[in-house]
Amino acid sequence: PNMIDEFPVPVTKELIDRGQTRYNIYCIVCHGPNGAGDGMIVRRGFTRPPTLHDDRLRNAPVGHYFDVITNGYGRMNSYADKLNAADR
Repeated sequence: PNMIDEFPVPVTKELIDRGQTRYNIYCIVCHGPNGAGDGMIVRRGFTRPPTLHDDRLRNAPVGHYFDVITNGYGRMNSYADKLNAADR
């Protein structure tokens, strides 16, 4: 209930490009290139993650994503040791 609901830094082209790079390194294997939950390991039998296009996730506050990346959720492990706080 106390999650932030807006980005704490300006959203610039550089920030979006860095986010895309981090997504391509850490997220694409499960969530797929378009966030549909059809990444390569899913095609090889791993449990499908939720689509990022689901209204529940599209409307989630940005703090939700920071929390999930930091602490993990469901079958997703924490990425806090791989992504610094600024990248999360």
